[in-house]
Amino acid sequence: MKRLIARVLAVLVIGLMGWTGFFTPAYAEVSTQPPGSEAVISPDGAQYANREEAYKKAVEAAKDPNGLEKEYKKDLKLFKQENPDQANLIEKAEAAVEKVVGDK
Repeated sequence: MKRLIARVLAVLVIGLMGWTGFFTPAYAEVSTQPPGSEAVISPDGAQYANREEAYKKAVEAAKDPNGLEKEYKKDLKLFKQENPDQANLIEKAEAAVEKVVGDK
């Protein structure tokens, strides 16, 4: 009889812990914001009201023949400012690619 009571009590405790979310990992928290309402910050520091606005800017840059190159240059400049020790590595990689491709 004692074993039966102990088993029933153990099952109830484990069930209660599962029901209350005791086993839910901390990283599984759900955001209370509706999807797409979070602020979008681009790599160049510009902040957009929503994802659609950031998407429209990216589409405009892609339509312009030199738009992607301009965006790349802005991103590279920002990267060099944030990581001055790695900037030389990127220049060396660009030079190696240009040497292999040879179209510039």
